[in-house]
Parts: sequence; C-alpha cells; structure tokens
Amino acid sequence: MAQSLYEVHTLKGGQWVIDSTYPDKDTSIEVAKQLHGEKRFEGIKVIKDTFDPKTGQGKELVVFDTSKAPKERSAPPPPAAAKSAEAAAAAPAAAAPRAKKKPKNQDVSVALKATGWLVAIVIGGLGVLFLINKAGALFSKGF
Repeated sequence: MAQSLYEVHTLKGGQWVIDSTYPDKDTSIEVAKQLHGEKRFEGIKVIKDTFDPKTGQGKELVVFDTSKAPKERSAPPPPAAAKSAEAAAAAPAAAAPRAKKKPKNQDVSVALKATGWLVAIVIGGLGVLFLINKAGALFSKGF
C-alpha cells in the first residue's frame, strides 16, 4: 500500500527548504497559509509525497503553492539510473546560468557606511556637549 506524507516547503534566498511534514492535507495547508501570512518567505508550497514500497517508486504532487500553478512530478530515479541520467544531462547543465551571489564588496560598502554614520554621531554628540559646557561657562560669568 502506498504511503503519503505532506511536506511544507519554504522559499528563502532562492532555496527551497522542507519546513515541516504532516500526515494529513488540511493541517499542512493551514500551516502553509500561516507561514505565507507572515511574509518571511518568498514562496510556500505543500507537496504530497507518495511512496509505494512494493515498487520502490515515489510520486510528488504540489497541492498548494503561493509561487506558481500546481504541477505533478516524479520522484528521482534510483542511484544507478541517476548516474546515467547525470551523464546525459551534463552538457545542458553546464550551459545553465548560475545563481547570482551578493558581491563581497557590497558588504564592505555597508560596513563603511555604518562606520561613517557612527563617527558622525559621536562627533556631533561631542560637539553638543562642548556647546553646553561653553554656554554654562558664559552663564556662570554673568551671574
């Protein structure tokens, strides 16, 4: 007999990650809707994962998706078949564009800006303290 499990997947930073799993569809969709309402993720989907232990075959069906229309896909092939499929797909995979990463110099730029603001705030604070001190000295001379 085939076994089914519902997986809640979240998309963040271009990566899909399994958030949680549930034995029933309704609970998994409720959790997915709550996560979608939190606005922390780029996308949420629920996948029904069915595995038949007799045949060793798996099947996945997207039953809820906030990023695009639902679709059906097969489970990955066994390891022996996966190697031959990898060799066949190697040429197109090499031509596929890579995901863009944030350049390191952008991090340095943010750090320099933060340091600049911190220095400006400290100098401004010292200037205000200096002016208060001078104003106090002037008032004490007058009285």
